[in-house]
Amino acid sequence: MVKTKVPHDANPGFELIAPTIWDRIPSTPSTPTEDISAPSLILLMTWTGAHGRHISKYTTEYTNMFPSSHIMVITTSSADFIFRSSKRKQHRLQPAVKYISNLQHIPCCNTGGILMHVFSEGGSNKACELATVYQRTTGTHLPISALYLDSTPGHPRYLRLCSALAKSFPPIPVLKQLGTVIASIILGIIWVLYHVFVGYENNPITKSRGQLLDPQLFDLQVPRCYLYSKKDALIAWQDIYGHAGESMEHSGSVTEIIFENSGHVDHARKEPSRYWDAITTVWRQSQEKDNDEKGTRATCTLRDSELPEFDFEDGVTDIAIRMPSKAFIKNSRWSSDTDSELTLLLSLPPTPSAEKMMEMEQRLYRDSFI
Repeated sequence: MVKTKVPHDANPGFELIAPTIWDRIPSTPSTPTEDISAPSLILLMTWTGAHGRHISKYTTEYTNMFPSSHIMVITTSSADFIFRSSKRKQHRLQPAVKYISNLQHIPCCNTGGILMHVFSEGGSNKACELATVYQRTTGTHLPISALYLDSTPGHPRYLRLCSALAKSFPPIPVLKQLGTVIASIILGIIWVLYHVFVGYENNPITKSRGQLLDPQLFDLQVPRCYLYSKKDALIAWQDIYGHAGESMEHSGSVTEIIFENSGHVDHARKEPSRYWDAITTVWRQSQEKDNDEKGTRATCTLRDSELPEFDFEDGVTDIAIRMPSKAFIKNSRWSSDTDSELTLLLSLPPTPSAEKMMEMEQRLYRDSFI
């Protein structure tokens, strides 16, 4: 008997309808839940190299929450994220566009729209590519009712990206040992190419970060939920916090769920109740037709601790002077060690202007973090 090789991103109970695109058709009648309208489609954009057994933890929870909803999973590999062009990615996403377009015309009791759940930078990039090809094909943005951003979006920080890429390699001992070296070499070459030839702003991470705020691709009035952690070793919490603030400035309804000790895309495992309560709460908010409370920041924290204040080297405060590239952040507000410091990696993106940093400090003050 010939043994068929099962893809590492295979999802039990799902059908592979196109490369990297998996579909689950609900087996239960299409009816809303008792107290909340179910999504017509739950769209999961997974992190780079996500294994099927890890993805299934999310699909299982969503199936239990919304048994009558269709679920589509779109995965991303390291090769897909790094080497494929936007044109090629969008071509491979055409089946998803067709699926979503057809679903909009199928009579269905579920009128809640699409719940999109995005994980890490790989998921953000794929979500933006899908939104782009959908807009070009249909002339409108994706019909999303709620957007969840788990551990994303960040900035392209070299050392953190090396670590992320190394973790996406298959679980083979040799590759695990050599993963960091291989990732460092690959990303080093790509880093030079983008800085010298392609242009820094055209790298997938920076590009996706901006596209998530593009009104041509996404309805910025749709409720958003940012789920991120202070202990994320791959994505700096400051990057996500800043993006959430920008979303708020676009008059969107923003909810932030800040975790204390969970790792990258590991919040649901560390604090499942709090994580999934947030999913349900924001989805319920998206279904409230008379919700006029736009442009608000709803922040939920694990305890009464607060985000750390910014404290830059050399006491630079003159707004005419650019901040130094190496920044220290006091974390005594949320650490028992009052002398501890969190040092950002040296591989920072271009240093923001003093005006930008003052805006960040003002936002922290306005949100009662300092």
